[in-house]
Amino acid sequence: MSVSHPVPAPTPAPAPAEGHSVPTETPECEASTTHGISTPEAVELHTAWPGWIPLLAIMVMVVCCIGFAVGRIFA
Repeated sequence: MSVSHPVPAPTPAPAPAEGHSVPTETPECEASTTHGISTPEAVELHTAWPGWIPLLAIMVMVVCCIGFAVGRIFA
């Protein structure tokens, strides 16, 4: 795809106001709204639930939803 007219040059960014600092780039993997207020997760929470308990809860919810949908069809 070609351009038949010249593309205007980008306008320069305005200079920061007196007494204000230029914002820095947000660190990778860190949201700007939570920078510096993150709390580390306790090691005990890593093994608080065995892996099958959340899967069992999800499976029960799926079976209930499917049962409700099938019940509504035949009701």
